[in-house]
Amino acid sequence: MTRSTEKWRKSFFWVMDTLKGGQIKSHYRDIQFILEKYGTPESDERRKAHLNNLLEHAVNNTEFYKEYKEYETLKDFPIINKSIIRERFNTIQSKAFRNKKIHKMATSGSSGTPFTTLQNTNKKLRNTADTIYFKQKAGFEIGYRMYYIRKWFKMHRKNMLTTKMRNIVMVNVTEFTDDYLAKLITTLRNDSSTKVLLSYSSALRDICKYLDRVGAEPIDANISCIIAMAEGLGTYTREALKKHFNAPVLMRYSNMENGILSLQLTDSDTHLQINWASYFIELLHPDKDIPVKDGELGRVVVTDLFNYCMPFIRYDTGDLARMEPNSTFNPAPAFSEINGRKMDTIYDTQGNVQSTFIIFHLEEYSEIKQFQFIQEGQKQYRLKLNLDGSFNHEDKIITLFKSYLGDDAEIRITYESEIAQLSSGKRRLIINEYLPEEIGKVTLSN
Repeated sequence: MTRSTEKWRKSFFWVMDTLKGGQIKSHYRDIQFILEKYGTPESDERRKAHLNNLLEHAVNNTEFYKEYKEYETLKDFPIINKSIIRERFNTIQSKAFRNKKIHKMATSGSSGTPFTTLQNTNKKLRNTADTIYFKQKAGFEIGYRMYYIRKWFKMHRKNMLTTKMRNIVMVNVTEFTDDYLAKLITTLRNDSSTKVLLSYSSALRDICKYLDRVGAEPIDANISCIIAMAEGLGTYTREALKKHFNAPVLMRYSNMENGILSLQLTDSDTHLQINWASYFIELLHPDKDIPVKDGELGRVVVTDLFNYCMPFIRYDTGDLARMEPNSTFNPAPAFSEINGRKMDTIYDTQGNVQSTFIIFHLEEYSEIKQFQFIQEGQKQYRLKLNLDGSFNHEDKIITLFKSYLGDDAEIRITYESEIAQLSSGKRRLIINEYLPEEIGKVTLSN
């Protein structure tokens, strides 16, 4: 694809938006203003207006929120989660959208029960504008080709016309074999268009392991950036991607029910810029509904400022993260770490939370193709390994993990022919089959 074709696609997109009233452009400019002037009275006023408008709509148009009409601040609203939304699905819907066009969003329920939510059209337009804005900041312009690496369910799969119009190449992680990956790499080499890879982190790790295994030469594929999502990304995968593709590697934190919550904007700074223009995000204590201090691990609680059809107010995503001030992009607080789902948190033998990133130490061993870490009890842990060849580093690994988990940790290693993917195509790196008693009292998202 030539530069002129890429420019044509970009121009065509904005012309079509103009013909439809310029709604995406309007949202885009609002996002740009709020984020790039964050901390100014003008930006603060816009954010406050978006929040107040949502709260007023919710208390006046939903059965669930009507009892909070006398609220004074956002903190007067309850924390909700997926279980509550499933149980109170009809009462959370806004009566203002009962007979209007709405958009259904659904997950496969890869690690739990399937989850369905509803969005109004203006929310969908806001998500589109969010995507355009953040991708541009990462180096991905409208018109570039996107290799989208995930499991393609029937409900997500695009028809040929749609993929051509959106310039998407669907890459299916469930088909990953050496032959499939060899063809993918050949396709990337032969594709002269400017492109972006958007992928599950575990799939990127599998690609890197394959390239290392076959001794691949650096791949000149005109890749603008590589965006990893859905799971943590270790140092090995970051460095291997840069070595093989010579492209910046960025992390994205998003979910189906809301949209893009944050994105790493530069390769040199691993902070993830929070999308304060479209969401109000709180970090609350893992066990209590109180804010944590800067740099402390807390539950990610999201208020979606633009979903009026099904208001998400103080929605516990089930994820843990750390937040702190960051000056790379603007003074807005950013995520310094996304620690994954609370249900997949690791605890040491004394019941203290440990960063799940300790498992990425395993990436330094070239013999390990896949891994999974399971906490089975207060002091009992199991490490599942899928190996390529012989391996004699068990004692070293056990010593390393004990340095984090405690000298009294009981760690056993088992060997597997394959670490199974979830139905979503993601590979679950951490499983916690044990929760300390006090953690079990907390209401968690499924």
